[in-house]
Amino acid sequence: MKIPALILFTICSLVVQAQQVLVRNVTPIDYNTIAYPNLLGNTQSSQPFKGTVTLTDGSEVKGKITFFRKKNETSLLRVKVNTGEEKKEIAAAEIKSIALDPQVFEKKYANDFKNPVKNFQPGYIILPTGEKVIGKVAQFRDLSDYDFFIYNIGFLPEGSEVASIIKGGKLAEFGQQIDGKMNIWDGYVDGYLLRMVDGRFRLSLNPYSKVENEFFTSIKNHIADSLAKDAAQRALARSLKNGQDINQSIENAANTGQMVSEVLGGIEINKKEYLVFDTRTGKVVALNKDNFRNQALALNSGCSRAVVVSWDAMEDFVKQLNEVCH
Repeated sequence: MKIPALILFTICSLVVQAQQVLVRNVTPIDYNTIAYPNLLGNTQSSQPFKGTVTLTDGSEVKGKITFFRKKNETSLLRVKVNTGEEKKEIAAAEIKSIALDPQVFEKKYANDFKNPVKNFQPGYIILPTGEKVIGKVAQFRDLSDYDFFIYNIGFLPEGSEVASIIKGGKLAEFGQQIDGKMNIWDGYVDGYLLRMVDGRFRLSLNPYSKVENEFFTSIKNHIADSLAKDAAQRALARSLKNGQDINQSIENAANTGQMVSEVLGGIEINKKEYLVFDTRTGKVVALNKDNFRNQALALNSGCSRAVVVSWDAMEDFVKQLNEVCH
């Protein structure tokens, strides 16, 4: 018996979606926070960590690094690097910088959850460098997440068989397509915030209360230093052309973008409320019941006509703003 093409296509699609995905979690290691469990006399030492020591003369020593310091002191005394060919003692005064290799954990992700946002769906990410990368996105949700705010996502780039966990605030935005609709999330503080309305004015709910100087990652990207931004984009392109792992390239670019972006002045938030981002001015306005009427009038100033102000129909209010304020 022949199976109709549409049914066969649906079955194949479900099988593909249900396939497990290998997910990699990369955790940077800061040598300033490592433990010193070993004690010999008056000297404490760490476990060995893979990494690179850059000397003051510009040369590098790569291998397993063991750190030493005086008991009950925090300053570094020296390191010992096992390169595989020799063990080299290096005094702290000879060291310019130390970079430890990140910890990498990989596990299979079920990818068959009833909630479709938790499965890998077509989408994209935008790095703080401005680079857009196409692939598949899954929301790694837990009990602390809101419907409109999450902390971590998984991203499977086109051309890769391994997905990466990208922690909150590392991206300018990401998009995930559910039932034919592309939902857009903005990087916000240490997570990602659902964009309820798009346009010149973007509307989101604020997940935080009594927090000062918070800002959208996308606002930082809005005026990021152009030279540093271009350099980060070139670095990403160069690493991809050199055949470097695409996930590692994306992770590196996300971290680079975080460092080069400007941190803008924020707003004081006193209650859970709405946030409106004006893409033209790069400013965020917090709207709550106490200030809504005055703030709404300010948002509407200079527009072609007045917009009906209603706290109970916030999405309609912002959509109307986008229609009359170009």
